[in-house]
Amino acid sequence: MDSRESSFIDQIVHYHASGGDLAALVRVLDGSGGVRFEDAPNRQTRLHYAAYKGWCSALSCLLKRGADVNLGWPSKGLTPLHSASFHDRYNAAVLLLDAGARVDDRNQHGWTALHQAASNNHPKMCKLLLSRGASLDARNVSGRDPEASARYRGNTTLADFLAAVRAAGGWTAHVAARRADRAELLAFRRALPTLRRSGPCAARAQARLFLDARVPDDVFVLVLQFWRSERDY
Repeated sequence: MDSRESSFIDQIVHYHASGGDLAALVRVLDGSGGVRFEDAPNRQTRLHYAAYKGWCSALSCLLKRGADVNLGWPSKGLTPLHSASFHDRYNAAVLLLDAGARVDDRNQHGWTALHQAASNNHPKMCKLLLSRGASLDARNVSGRDPEASARYRGNTTLADFLAAVRAAGGWTAHVAARRADRAELLAFRRALPTLRRSGPCAARAQARLFLDARVPDDVFVLVLQFWRSERDY
């Protein structure tokens, strides 16, 4: 925890102990000397700010004192989970979801947290949100679902991943299929000693990558997923 987060927590504790409302909107001044607040309309809550910074200790402090994990930012509709997802604060998002954050709440433009993560090319965050039930079908006011939002921003690899999850029938089915694929690839590895082709080049390449027991299974699976043609087997 750095000095700014520590300063932030100290002020939360003192403010709450004096009867302050943790849902109050503030303007946060975050400088080298620490953090201080000014009451200001149309700003953000302390919980939004902690989520934006990824300050998990501060989030825990606020939630322990009753801060609303699903409180929307007035005029924008942003929840703390939106802030964490937009800025790729993975651990903060886990904490918020564990505390009951609604995964498909929308902001004023109809964006869910998954829209935020997809449009900003945060694949790990997308996987987290999908594992917690985020909808692939939610559309924003422009009519785009998270996959379309990713493509619109040029995040093709992530968009293709979201399309694959949809094609599999959802996150649970996608994970099950990947596990089955992995099992099939590992079975193939076990059979390779009897299947490998003759010839010094092919034998040397296979032995170095696939037959050497020191090469972890995870490496083998990853390479096979990106193998280019049948001649390479």
